[in-house]
Amino acid sequence: MRIEQLMRTESEVVPLVLFLALAALFALLGLFLVLRPGRSAEFFADEDAHRRFRARDVRALGAVFLVGGGALVALGAVRLAGILTAG
Repeated sequence: MRIEQLMRTESEVVPLVLFLALAALFALLGLFLVLRPGRSAEFFADEDAHRRFRARDVRALGAVFLVGGGALVALGAVRLAGILTAG
């Protein structure tokens, strides 16, 4: 039974670490959008759009990515700690 638990733990760790890396990238993207709203607004600008993509819009989008990514990182870290300490 010990070997089965070890195999299960090892097979769950790799996808969880990848999940943490992706969540951290989302949080970093959000931080970049919050810190550089002017440049990001130019990047996301679309000439065919009815309304200009403003720095205020970028800050709101960045806050969503920052909070969401941070929450996912926290959730993944708690889950990873639970898996590693269970063994």
